[in-house]
Amino acid sequence: INEPEVGGHWERSIGLHRTSDSYVVQSSATKQDAVLWFGPASALSTIYVPFVVHMEIPSSYRSGIQEVFSRSSAFWASCVIQNIANLKWKPMMEIVQTVQQNLERDSIQLVTELLATTTNSQDLESELIANAAHVVETAWKLSDD
Repeated sequence: INEPEVGGHWERSIGLHRTSDSYVVQSSATKQDAVLWFGPASALSTIYVPFVVHMEIPSSYRSGIQEVFSRSSAFWASCVIQNIANLKWKPMMEIVQTVQQNLERDSIQLVTELLATTTNSQDLESELIANAAHVVETAWKLSDD
């Protein structure tokens, strides 16, 4: 293929079923404006959720290990979505991607509005925690439907 050989380096997908989490950091010159977009489990089935870097992370995003199933865990919600999608990948992933895109779009709008208008960090955190809870609830609803 005429590609240069790079010893010991290769691409590594974050969309593997065994991926524990992935994230994107949206840096900023100010502490309040730096956002971590966190996605539990595989990137294929996760919904990235924003958290400001100095806030207390909700328990649904701090819990979730492969050995213990929990419906209060965002990790497990994403894992269940991917397991169900594996049954009939193409039509199921179209549904999953629509939900992902809608929730992530709403989260982007929320973060944009909050960072532009909110000066109280407690209000900012409360809104982001409510958004995270809504995402987990919607993810479980998607898997249950």
